[in-house]
Amino acid sequence: MRVTILASGSSGNAILVSAGDTSVLVDAGVSARRLAAAASEAGVDPHSLEAVLVTHEHTDHVSGLGPVARRFRLPVCATRGTHEALASRLADHDLRVFVEPGRELRLGDLGVRAFATSHDCAEPVGFTVTDGEHSVAIATDLGVVGRAVRNHLSKADCVVLEFNHDERMLIDGSYPWPLKRRIMSNVGHLSNEAAAAELASLAGAPISKLILAHISEENNAPELALAAAEDALARAGRSDVEVHVTSQRRALGPIEIVAGGQPGITAHEEGAVTTCTR
Repeated sequence: MRVTILASGSSGNAILVSAGDTSVLVDAGVSARRLAAAASEAGVDPHSLEAVLVTHEHTDHVSGLGPVARRFRLPVCATRGTHEALASRLADHDLRVFVEPGRELRLGDLGVRAFATSHDCAEPVGFTVTDGEHSVAIATDLGVVGRAVRNHLSKADCVVLEFNHDERMLIDGSYPWPLKRRIMSNVGHLSNEAAAAELASLAGAPISKLILAHISEENNAPELALAAAEDALARAGRSDVEVHVTSQRRALGPIEIVAGGQPGITAHEEGAVTTCTR
């Protein structure tokens, strides 16, 4: 199983997850041209994508969604609230799949489960994607880490977690105060400190790879996010976890996902199953 971060940050987000002959796209916040080039460079033919999973409707996650879905004839998989918020972008695209937390979606060789997140939009979710042996949990754009998020992170071999801002840089920075309050709120974004605090709960988890995502170019620095994560992992006794830092400007990966010290999430663990075919 492989994960490639095509882009991550406030200017655009897109992630590829692949296993066997199946690849899915999580979010499409970059142009179809850029996405196709980055996917091809990662060894994935964009025309072979199984579907695009959408976490929420904010522009940095869906700016390229309409062109990408139409060009590659991709089913768009999102919650009902997100689909409603995206109605104008997808007005002429009829391949829509509704996802809901607790119900597994089968996409080729992959199983996908959504989990609710806390963000200021219609009905946001994160996703766990598994091939039945390994799994990746993707949790970005969340003001707080709730029970559902923590449950998925604690069972994944690879965790993609938001390390959005350094609190001091944000407070001292140039953003207007209402925007700062929104970012720091329970429906905003995770700080380095808040994200790092969650790593303590992964002490006995199967995690082998941690990917620091959605790092602000204005209110954070990669070295600050990395230091916070590595310090938290060391204190949790998990210096064995391999840490990767994403960039807005260049792709990261493909990263091979391997099993950690405990069993991951099996493909049919949570309730009913929906199968999506192109």
